[in-house]
Amino acid sequence: MRMTGLASGLDIDSMVKELMKARRTTYDNMVKKRTKVEWQQEDYRSMATKIVDFRNNKLASFKLANVIGAKTSDVSGDTNALTVNSTSATSAGSLTVKVNHVATAANTIYTFNNKEADGVTDKKLKDLGFALEYEADGVTETGNILVKINGVQIKTSKEGTLSELAGAINAKASTSKATALYDSASGKFSISATKTGETDAATYTGLTVETFAAGPSVTNVNNTNIGSDADITVNGLDYKQASNQFTVAGFNFTIKSEATAMITARQDTTKIVDTIKSFITEYNSLISSVNSELSEKKNYDYKPLTSDEKEEMTEDDIKNWEAKARSGLLKSDSSLSTMISQFRLATNDLVKGIIDSSGNALSIGITTGSYSEKGKLVLDEDKLQKALSDNPDAVIALFSDSTNGVFSKMTKSSMTALENMSKKAGTSLTSTDLTGSFMETSLLGDQIRAMKNREKQMLDRLDKAEDQYYKTFSAMETAINKFNSQSSSLSSYLQ
Repeated sequence: MRMTGLASGLDIDSMVKELMKARRTTYDNMVKKRTKVEWQQEDYRSMATKIVDFRNNKLASFKLANVIGAKTSDVSGDTNALTVNSTSATSAGSLTVKVNHVATAANTIYTFNNKEADGVTDKKLKDLGFALEYEADGVTETGNILVKINGVQIKTSKEGTLSELAGAINAKASTSKATALYDSASGKFSISATKTGETDAATYTGLTVETFAAGPSVTNVNNTNIGSDADITVNGLDYKQASNQFTVAGFNFTIKSEATAMITARQDTTKIVDTIKSFITEYNSLISSVNSELSEKKNYDYKPLTSDEKEEMTEDDIKNWEAKARSGLLKSDSSLSTMISQFRLATNDLVKGIIDSSGNALSIGITTGSYSEKGKLVLDEDKLQKALSDNPDAVIALFSDSTNGVFSKMTKSSMTALENMSKKAGTSLTSTDLTGSFMETSLLGDQIRAMKNREKQMLDRLDKAEDQYYKTFSAMETAINKFNSQSSSLSSYLQ
């Protein structure tokens, strides 16, 4: 703590602060310049996240074959025979499917006399003929009921009910590959394999006919019913497998009953139109954001604020000031400008349209807006529907072709822009996090580090200058004290 001005009566701290003000102006200007570069880096990150989202999330979804090339299927004949889903591999055309046999799962059914004398209350497992003593892992146990299905041991209390036993079996279904169902009205208890087919016949030990036959409360209706495979004929070809779910010629269908149905595939124009509408919305949103940054004017009258300047302003004033100070930091940026130009070239093919079935040019209903809208796309749904009806493959190819499609071109152009921004500002090629870290090496990152080093050097010089001022004033104080002491001695001598 410095003690100043005692001899001279001067406010030394204020004088030093005033003398340092001019020197600190240079430092403040250095900080302001660095702040503006940091803002520019943040603006690049904000723009990069939007481009990443458009490229990696939106475009990647739109260009999936089952999205832009969506198909749907109609079932005629006996519609109860099967249910169907189309895939991207589904080709136009139809299949005639004759279901000869629906696959079944192996099962065993038991019928219990399960009611107590009141006719309402269920009996306990201990009263239904289950063994009350068993050996598990070499140890004899009592008090529980043990059921073993496909080698999996399932234990439940002897005081439990058949409903609780079914619950215990179902809880182990993922490992035992079997489920249980109990119908209290009929007293029937069924155990079934979880998979259909002849090769998945369940085998049961510990829950056997002999065990239940020993008690008067249960009768075995059917021994294990072996599962059976599904058997179908498609366009004259026979297919047989364990599952009821088939994939034939790109059609995924599940057979339900023994009957004949016809499946006919067609383009799902409703879904395709919705996809194109979504693409146009996302595209227009992105280029609007980019064009706004490219055309925003720089406001040279507003610079970043120092902490001292902020102390004299309200929060709203600071917010408004900094909004103006941050304006135009990406104005005319070459990476973004090039991307927009390439985007507009790519959309020219959409505006040109396709060749219809008669060999004539046909619009797909996409045009560009007014000059002031800077490349935004406008859609006429009726014209798009007409083009899809006339030549759906040509319309889809405009978007999805792996080389010349709009989606492929924009995917490539946006990645080039992201790579250029990454080199300049250290932004991510894959992240949509607005608070994500910047890459270690970049043009702006290196510039910011160099500026911080120069600021540190300037602060060191300012500290030394301030110390020198205080030393000078301290010497003056010492001289004044010495003079005052000599004057006091002289006055005393003269008296």
